[in-house]
Amino acid sequence: MNFFGKAKDSIILVLKGIAMGIGNAIPGVSGGTIAVVTKIFDRLMEAITPNIKKLIKNMPFLIPVGLGMVIGIFCTSLALDKLFETYYVPTQLFFLGLIIGSIPTILRECKKETPKLRPINLIPFFIGAIFMVALLFLNEGGSMFTAGAALTARDIILYIIMGFIGAAAMIIPGVSGSMIMKVFGAYDSIISAVANLDIAVLTVFAVGAVIGLFAAVKIIDVLLKKCRQGTYCLILGLIMGSVIHIFPAEFKFNVQGIVGIFLLLVGLAIPYLTELPSKIKK
Repeated sequence: MNFFGKAKDSIILVLKGIAMGIGNAIPGVSGGTIAVVTKIFDRLMEAITPNIKKLIKNMPFLIPVGLGMVIGIFCTSLALDKLFETYYVPTQLFFLGLIIGSIPTILRECKKETPKLRPINLIPFFIGAIFMVALLFLNEGGSMFTAGAALTARDIILYIIMGFIGAAAMIIPGVSGSMIMKVFGAYDSIISAVANLDIAVLTVFAVGAVIGLFAAVKIIDVLLKKCRQGTYCLILGLIMGSVIHIFPAEFKFNVQGIVGIFLLLVGLAIPYLTELPSKIKK
């Protein structure tokens, strides 16, 4: 392949990475699903490996995709940081719509292996739901972190854990890594850190994300092969248990509240529209 052919392929990979980055930055939108739609998911799963030789060999693919993801996440985070600051209630309701709208997708994944839901898999569902409700009361409805505050030892551990979970969830089709972070109350502070280039927070979070990304490929492959339905039932429980946590306590039937209700409906439709191209193709 000549230089122009390679350059064209790299630009296309950057654009696909940007699409993934935007998806990963928005709760309820699955970066893994976008990777499937853009036809890079299988190659991505093969390229992310702890084998150094294979990793180096896959760099011409990983670098442009990774660059695109960074651009997509950063640009989206700048916009979202301003929205949270000025229009908190409408933005939260929009994300709530995205998250609720993603539930049918997760439910379909639960039933993909077998049409009927096995009673045994209700156990991880209830564990996930009860855990989130308990977390809500333990956290008194607040965020795990204070945006802009100095890092404590507790924050460092939690950011590494959030990076691990977020990166792991990022590569599962139908699951939004940022939605999982929103569920756990870490999303707002991460978006603020990206928008304000808080190097300390981003470095700690990145350590967890890198570990999570490499570890998750193997772990998720095993979980989805051995107990796919149970894994998605756990995710579904976490999501459904988080709904009351994400609904803004500041909601009122004023202009922002009415706009928020409209955006909630828009958010409900987006996960369906995201999957529409693949449905049309089928």
